[in-house]
Amino acid sequence: MAKTPSITSSVKQHKVPFKYCSRDTDRHGNERFYLRLPGRPKHRMKSPYLDASGSVTAEFSAEYHSVINATAIKPVKSGSTLQVGSIRWLVEKYYRSKAFQNHSAATQNDKRSVLGRYCDGVGHLPYRKLRKSDIEASQMKRKGTPGAADKLVKYLKALFNWAIASELADTNPTIGVTKINKSDGFHSWREQEMEVFRAAYPIGSTARLAFELMLNLGVRRSDLVTLGPKNIIEDRIEFRPSKATGAAQRPLISLPIPTDLQRALDATRHPGGTFLVNEYGHAFTSNGFGNKMRQWCDEAGLPNCSSHGLRKASATILAEAGATEHQLMAIFGWSDSKMAQHYTKSAQSKRIIDAGFERRETYLADKNVPLSERRKSSETKRRKNNAKTGTKVRDGGPGGTRTPNQAVMSRRL
Repeated sequence: MAKTPSITSSVKQHKVPFKYCSRDTDRHGNERFYLRLPGRPKHRMKSPYLDASGSVTAEFSAEYHSVINATAIKPVKSGSTLQVGSIRWLVEKYYRSKAFQNHSAATQNDKRSVLGRYCDGVGHLPYRKLRKSDIEASQMKRKGTPGAADKLVKYLKALFNWAIASELADTNPTIGVTKINKSDGFHSWREQEMEVFRAAYPIGSTARLAFELMLNLGVRRSDLVTLGPKNIIEDRIEFRPSKATGAAQRPLISLPIPTDLQRALDATRHPGGTFLVNEYGHAFTSNGFGNKMRQWCDEAGLPNCSSHGLRKASATILAEAGATEHQLMAIFGWSDSKMAQHYTKSAQSKRIIDAGFERRETYLADKNVPLSERRKSSETKRRKNNAKTGTKVRDGGPGGTRTPNQAVMSRRL
């Protein structure tokens, strides 16, 4: 793949002059260009964008038009021309189902992209003959990108669960297929990294406002880019999460505005309908904001940090502060307790460990403190001897060997 020449700062301020084409910068500063056509998987442009003089290359333009004309990306076949019983036939029926249509637009596009690429290779095969070993083979074929491999299994599991519920299948071949991605996912911001970002972007900047919104509210970036003054209701921010299973299951989330966030809101103008606007004065898209946050983090020297990592940090802080599973579910819009349990168990484990070490410190401190003042070796004997030589008046005479009754009887005899 030819490397795109670096673009001058003046050119960076303008959009790519091709419809559906967008620019992205990775963590290493390399620029990538994607063509996102409606209803099709995104296509990464392989040709260099600019030549040495700063003009768009002929190769880039030719590749763009070939993709637009559907010569580089195969269109999805219609359901009427598919072989009944094939994997692609099942996938196409799934696309038209209520279960699929209830997903957000972003989730639908992601599933179309993943399942579409899967069907390009095996879509002609009968879905009823798929076995666990076949799913594992497809997973291991993608082991170079373990996250993508596990996502394919996840989406296939949802596909066959729907097929079973719709009486189109009897078994789910993904049952028992384990994950191969051992990563903890996005890096959760640490306190020191938060302070570095705050030092790089002062109150009043768009970057700082975005940071405080995500950290204090813990919202997804797809919800973040839609929030604005309209969502402030009686000193609270209220919205319905975009990522949910059906509109009827999208509960209203009402969150208080912490002090740090209020300071950032008061110091930033909101000329549009949203709190955050890009350099063109428009609201960010979800992917556009993710790319911008990546740029802000890189420029602040935080290559491991991301927008989603702030959401994880927000959940971690709340869990360590003692928030319950149900409280975390309500704040972050989780429909089940799986994610909430992950954070509460981690926080509880940390508290248990800390308590154990506190007991250890107390034990060692007590063990090293002497129980009483040390005495000289001769002190005890001297005290005993003094007690023996002391003069005492005792019944029974000098020896003190008689009992009181014996003394009385002696005087009577």
